[in-house]
Amino acid sequence: MKWVILGLVIAATAGCTTHYYRTQDEVVSLFLKKNAHEVYFASSLDQFILHPTREKRTGLWRIEVPGGRAFRYFYLVDGAVYTPDCQFKELDDFGMQNCIFMPPMSTDVAPSRVKLK
Repeated sequence: MKWVILGLVIAATAGCTTHYYRTQDEVVSLFLKKNAHEVYFASSLDQFILHPTREKRTGLWRIEVPGGRAFRYFYLVDGAVYTPDCQFKELDDFGMQNCIFMPPMSTDVAPSRVKLK
């Protein structure tokens, strides 16, 4: 019985995606876990030019971008626009959603009262 349940859990989560980032100095490494043949990244850092991401290991895609300021972004996964789950989102001019990256705040800066969600 436990093997059946384990199989159902694996089957149910097989198509799930995970999206996260890591910052180091002024660089942000964005990671997207998604089964795909090709993944491109586009951001407001350069007027949404498509950049190929690198597959770090099967199904884990990575790209590094400057991270000293906020920017909007989305992915193109196998030819389709894809906006992963992210903390902040906005509607763009085309009715789609973009994620918004907010750089980590310095400890010597007071938090803003503006909510972006």
